[in-house]
Amino acid sequence: MATGLRPFGILLFLSFLVGCSTVDRMVDQASGWVGKDQSIAKLAPLAIEEVKPSIVWSERIGDGTAGLIVRVEHQVVGDMLYMASVDGEIAAIDLPSGAVRWNVNSKERIMSGVVVGPRNLYVGNESGYLVAFDRETGQERWSLSLLSELLSPVAIAPGRVIVRTVDGKISAVNSENGEKLWNYEREVPVLTLRGTGTPIVVEDQVIAGLDSGEVVALALEDGREHWLKSVTTARGRTEIERMVDIDADPVVAGDKIYVVGYQGNLAALNVADGEQLWKRKVSAVQQPMTFGGYLFLSDQEGNVWAFDQKDGTALWKQDQLKERSPTTPLLVGKSLIVGDSEGYLHWISAEDGHLQGRLKFDQEGITVSPRQHQGSLVVVGNSGKVALISH
Repeated sequence: MATGLRPFGILLFLSFLVGCSTVDRMVDQASGWVGKDQSIAKLAPLAIEEVKPSIVWSERIGDGTAGLIVRVEHQVVGDMLYMASVDGEIAAIDLPSGAVRWNVNSKERIMSGVVVGPRNLYVGNESGYLVAFDRETGQERWSLSLLSELLSPVAIAPGRVIVRTVDGKISAVNSENGEKLWNYEREVPVLTLRGTGTPIVVEDQVIAGLDSGEVVALALEDGREHWLKSVTTARGRTEIERMVDIDADPVVAGDKIYVVGYQGNLAALNVADGEQLWKRKVSAVQQPMTFGGYLFLSDQEGNVWAFDQKDGTALWKQDQLKERSPTTPLLVGKSLIVGDSEGYLHWISAEDGHLQGRLKFDQEGITVSPRQHQGSLVVVGNSGKVALISH
């Protein structure tokens, strides 16, 4: 098994760095900063194929990520898949058949992906607009300029949506008419990764990870700050070394929040007051996934981990996907499924971490975690290819 935690997929995120005037120069020098010893792991043949997946149907919607390194999320609701592509295409697809129920083109580049509410679905575009579409017809209902780019999906709450923009603001917006209800702002560090996590709504609180390595809890009603806790303190001589963004969405399990940061820590906090229960040194930009007493995570180097939720003890580590940018794990039965940067899907035993099966899906890669539908997988690749996969 591999040891050590080196930055993984840095080229992925350096193309999205924002902040200071030296960004272009640093992007040009990215290969030198990452190091020439870093290479994508070659996939060894599986000794036993315990899982033999097959494609039930496939379709192509728009241009996918259009060659950009972005996470354009999709969502499964009932028997429908709602998805978008960077070129502005939005579609609703019947999952049992693969038939496109409706599709529209918003004529703006979509950067945040789709989130579905009771009546609307929401996307954020490159021009800084949050746009609501009728989920049944695809007709645009309203749009709101937030004056800054949206790179993460919104969070849904009764009567409102919560949105985070790259300028450090978290806002609540009326879901029916697009009226802004409140706004919270924190200063953004000089240099950050180009990406933001989605806030989560926990009862009467909005909880979000920040580019400063902190986690904040706000009142859902008016945006007042309930608590603010540091998970990772920036250290180092250069602005690159001091980047500690929490770009992975927080996850709540019971009365605890689990968060992970880039060049930072994986930590468990109390929901009520933000008290830190435990932390361990892990660098990641992918959202953790919890089930039972386990916490599963794809880290920045490409390892897939299982941790004990109680104290953060590592239970196993799968290191054969080094530098392949595995997505957030999806648990189906006793298997974890991740996609990777070369377009493979991997099945991993949730019990001990061994590889069970794989499928080459999209040569342009898979950036967004698969979704589950009645025991099958819904997968969207970077080319815009979407499929229902049985396994």
